Amino acid sequence: MSITFRSATVLALAGLMLSASGHAGAEGFEFAEDELAYSLNPLHELSMAETRLNELLFESLWGPGYDGYPEPRLADAYDLSQDKMEMQVFIKEGLRWSDGLPITAEDVVFSIKAYQNPKTDSPDRSRLAFIKKAEATAKTTVKLTFHDPEFEPLEKFYFKILPAHRFETPAVPRTHPFWFKPTTSGPYTLKAQDLGTWSLQANNEAMRKPAVSEVKVREMPDKNQQVSSLGYGYIQAMVNVPSQYLAEVERSRNADLIPYQSKSWWYLGMNFKNSALKEDPVRAAIARAVDFDASLALIGEGYRISGPFVPSSKYYNHAESVKLVDHDVAEATQLMETAGYEREGESQWKMKGEALKLRIFYRAGMGDQGQTVALNLQAQLRRFGLDASDPVAMDKAVWNEKVFSERDFDLVLDSWSFDKNENIYDLFHSDGTQNFVGFANKEVDSLLEKAIAETDPAAKVVYMQEVHRQLAQESPYVFLWSLRSYTALRREVESVFIQPFYYFSQFPDWTMTAVGGR
Repeated sequence: MSITFRSATVLALAGLMLSASGHAGAEGFEFAEDELAYSLNPLHELSMAETRLNELLFESLWGPGYDGYPEPRLADAYDLSQDKMEMQVFIKEGLRWSDGLPITAEDVVFSIKAYQNPKTDSPDRSRLAFIKKAEATAKTTVKLTFHDPEFEPLEKFYFKILPAHRFETPAVPRTHPFWFKPTTSGPYTLKAQDLGTWSLQANNEAMRKPAVSEVKVREMPDKNQQVSSLGYGYIQAMVNVPSQYLAEVERSRNADLIPYQSKSWWYLGMNFKNSALKEDPVRAAIARAVDFDASLALIGEGYRISGPFVPSSKYYNHAESVKLVDHDVAEATQLMETAGYEREGESQWKMKGEALKLRIFYRAGMGDQGQTVALNLQAQLRRFGLDASDPVAMDKAVWNEKVFSERDFDLVLDSWSFDKNENIYDLFHSDGTQNFVGFANKEVDSLLEKAIAETDPAAKVVYMQEVHRQLAQESPYVFLWSLRSYTALRREVESVFIQPFYYFSQFPDWTMTAVGGR
């Protein structure tokens, strides 16, 4: 909501074996990611791997507490004006960055301006659009002016604060050295970067001191390697355990499975820059030509979706008129003919003698599951008569360049994850920073603008459910499914508390017991 992908590093077993003796907090915590975080700059966070790592490195003004409600982090208190149009935020006294310099109101003001600056090109720019003006009125006091009344603003202040002294201007390019050499405020600071690994050490200046002194995140695209490493104790956590590995982890006497709610869903994006895919009937035909229930069965359990929310979301439109796209080859055939394509027997769909060719890409970080679905998608499209290319896995750097910057693709398979706000503005607004498919609909734009400014929660639900209905009809994506989510942790890791989206929010309180010889 996110360094180039690297091949999985071969584990040097002797070097990774945990010490046979120790005390709580002395052991290092290691966890595996399907893809490694590309950037350590929260301004340019694009993947959940980056979200999780940044939780360990940076603090926000407020963050999710154990009860799910906002709790103060860098902020100490606030004063909201009677008309809800202004707010004073008071920063805790004595806080310091990992380089020893004080954390001040100027850092907050700079961070807001950096997120909002179009030249920064932050995917989270719209999240801060509610702030009209930010100014430091004292060393630890920030005055905020809003565009509209904000009755419950605290959850909007979960964005990470950055050190103003590390940047020249609020226009921060992705190439700024901060991405691999950050100054942090969170529990940890960067210790080292090696091939396929980020290593962190406790931040001596941290406001929330961690019980575990060191953390290491390893890139392991191979789930079999993750399961094996977890079982032998070379890592302490698998962030995501696909359903086909649940039984194997359950049989382990060393690790436990923990289910957790996730506002994450898969999609098949279609590029409106492609003249064929710009046509509604062609996109609708593709959505009906593929049996996505069969595709889902190949990778695990989940819930099919008709729009850009998980079924448990208050924004999900459950009306009977908003239906899942059913597998219907006859209807798909009719739609292709409506679009002017012809097909003889088992041949390919053609227009004016030219076959419709589609290139399929998927993000490499989706691992085996992404490859399985992409290959199944290709096979089904080919049976339907579409010339679908062999699926290509893109690492994060190539993905950012080809998909987001150049829009050089036809079909892309990926997933989105959301926090409690479920902000889809940037995905589907015509000016959205993450609207890489090029979808544009004036009515959807208007609904999204109204929803983001709406202060009445009930009215916002109405707007968003209508957005859901229209997107289900327009099909900028084929909305696929939300998978059941499980994580796995070794039993020596204690005091574990995991929240949706904010996996490491309470990690400073996690502990590790001494590990016996193995």
